[in-house]
Amino acid sequence: MAEKEIYNAEEMLEEIFLYMNQLVNEREFSKVVALLTDLGRVLAHAERASFWYWDQKEKQYWTLAAVGSDKITVPEGSGIIDASIQNKETIVINDPYEDDRFNPEVDKQTGYVTKSILCMPVMNAKGKVIGAYQAINKLDANGEAGTFDERDKKRLTLAAVYGGKTLESHLLDNEIRIDPLTGLTNRRGFYEYYDEWQQEGDKDQPTSLIMCDIDFFKKVNDTYGHNAGDAVLQTVAGILQQNVTSADEAVRWGGEEFILALPGKDRDQARLLAEHIRESVERTQIDFEQWNIRITMSFGVYQMDAEQSMDVNVKQADERLYQAKTTGRNRVIV
Repeated sequence: MAEKEIYNAEEMLEEIFLYMNQLVNEREFSKVVALLTDLGRVLAHAERASFWYWDQKEKQYWTLAAVGSDKITVPEGSGIIDASIQNKETIVINDPYEDDRFNPEVDKQTGYVTKSILCMPVMNAKGKVIGAYQAINKLDANGEAGTFDERDKKRLTLAAVYGGKTLESHLLDNEIRIDPLTGLTNRRGFYEYYDEWQQEGDKDQPTSLIMCDIDFFKKVNDTYGHNAGDAVLQTVAGILQQNVTSADEAVRWGGEEFILALPGKDRDQARLLAEHIRESVERTQIDFEQWNIRITMSFGVYQMDAEQSMDVNVKQADERLYQAKTTGRNRVIV
């Protein structure tokens, strides 16, 4: 038995080195998280594993990575993930259907049978919970159903600590690239996006810029107050996000100015999109306290030149926006 235990320890160490070598060379967040999640599955010798993010703004938990299943989203207030995160508690359950904290709805939807669970909270450097790590269905040496124990908790901690550091780093990076009011990429984030586009983008495909701003925005602030102005900015940001794809970049350039970067769209396609957004904004009523606020926006469209700097490309789009502002507003200029 002792020889078998030593062999398992050596085998486990080899697995850790294997994953660490891959992690050293990987820079993409989603792939790093997937590797760490699978590492946790291997360390705990589990059938499945998942790495969860606590989205406090939306009051829900969702999987950053889930080895063995698709992305899952669950609301706060129920389930093992919720209990682990809210109580900062590592939970081991080897008979989940007998535990009131277990929510069997996911199993009912997928047809999967959960036999054992090991779940632990994931912390940032300040000890604040930011997510959870979960291993499902312990396997014994023969690949049959087993039970999680203290050794599994210690092993999974390694993946959870690395996962927490990775997630915290990603969140901090996002914070400096995201405008806190609108949730859009900020100017710094756009500079990084542009650099990546120049280095890695498909130059054979067109990429267009839409630069736009809110007409008479100062009048909104002067008439209804700055809180109303913030509500208007958030509404506009929401409309922009609804009309772009995951490949596009929606940016708050500053004040009431916004930029959309549209890889794969030529000038005419960008013009049609800008016109659609312009009409959507014009139709939208923004209810703030006792007021019903309506606004319009002006747009400048430019198909980018990959040989030019970002500043030159933005200047071209800005010149077209200026034409839209000086020729009547609430219009698109290409």
